[in-house]
Amino acid sequence: MKKSLSLFSVFLVFLAMGFGDAAGQLVSVVEKVFNISPFMASFVSFFGLIMFGVLSVPMGVVQSRIGKKSTLMIGLVLFLCGAILPCLAFSFSVILLSVFLMGAGAAILQVSGNPMMRDVSAEGKYSSNLSFAQSVKAIGTLSTSLIIVLIGTSLMKYGWFSAVGQDGEPVNMGFRILFPIFAVVLLVTLLLVAAFVPNAKNEETEKPTTVGKCIKALGNPYILMMFLGIFFYCGAEASMFNRIPSILIENNPSLTPAIGNIVLIVALFVGRFAGGVFLRFMKPNTFLYVTIGISVLGNVLLFLPYNSVITWLSFILIGLGFANIFPLIFSMCIDRMPDKSNEISGLMTTAIVGAGIVPLLTGAAANINFKYAFIVTLACLAYLTFVAMMNSRKGNETLKQE
Repeated sequence: MKKSLSLFSVFLVFLAMGFGDAAGQLVSVVEKVFNISPFMASFVSFFGLIMFGVLSVPMGVVQSRIGKKSTLMIGLVLFLCGAILPCLAFSFSVILLSVFLMGAGAAILQVSGNPMMRDVSAEGKYSSNLSFAQSVKAIGTLSTSLIIVLIGTSLMKYGWFSAVGQDGEPVNMGFRILFPIFAVVLLVTLLLVAAFVPNAKNEETEKPTTVGKCIKALGNPYILMMFLGIFFYCGAEASMFNRIPSILIENNPSLTPAIGNIVLIVALFVGRFAGGVFLRFMKPNTFLYVTIGISVLGNVLLFLPYNSVITWLSFILIGLGFANIFPLIFSMCIDRMPDKSNEISGLMTTAIVGAGIVPLLTGAAANINFKYAFIVTLACLAYLTFVAMMNSRKGNETLKQE
């Protein structure tokens, strides 16, 4: 029973990680609410993402000294503080501080949550459970939009969360309901983690890592290859979230552009849940080939002339294909080198900054022609195919040598 509760608690941690994606979804809302420029509004996303690059390796070092459970709780406390702030005061600066704290919390949860899933999983079930956990994370991501649309908008009918913007126009403040809901879920998660998640005293906590060890680990060819795999995957996924609305704006202005991203998130959820099932009987690297192939097919369909059926099919295929790449690369790397799980966890979480860098390239390509952006994402998928090929080679043990 306690084992099941510990697994459930870690799944809730992944739900909280999904809340961390709220920053990117709030950019356009905050721009309207506070009547600020798109450039200023973009700092909401920047503040939510930057801590993945700043905190990941240092928290991997801290985790090696205090253990995964304590690190998880630090992340949850920071996340909880970020969720509570807008409930107490409300301004643009408060929102920035809030997403900064939530981003810091999400980064720490990524560092500790992914390897913690290995500790609470049965033998041979790590990759499968990590895919299930990523599907739970997708629910957290999707819930941001659904809460705003279903709950926030409904409450406005009763006079809640409605206001007049600085330009004199009415604005939808329904997104404020996100923060108390996040706070309640985070508090429950914190209590469950404290009560049921084990704080294993194992070899990795007895031999603490350092920043130097993390940098040295990145010098390992295998870890570097997998690090870049996460970097390019996160960059490709973020690029799709950025560019898919532009396809709808370009070809079907009558549709709400956000619908494209909602379809993508739903496909990610379905794909991750299905991945958790398939990985019960399929080898992780074999499944990596499958999921990359689906991603490439979805990406290629975007180059075809706009057709409602083909375009929506491409969105679905991209979501299904992208769904399991992160958990597969992460779990394969840790399963290959479990003695370096703290270093790997910190480095792989740092690689999430690819979500902030690769979209700059896709954005520059889109300035020429919006379809050119998908050449960049295809290049990312080509590298991921190389990663799968290298993991398939029988002689690839040499990659992991110090």
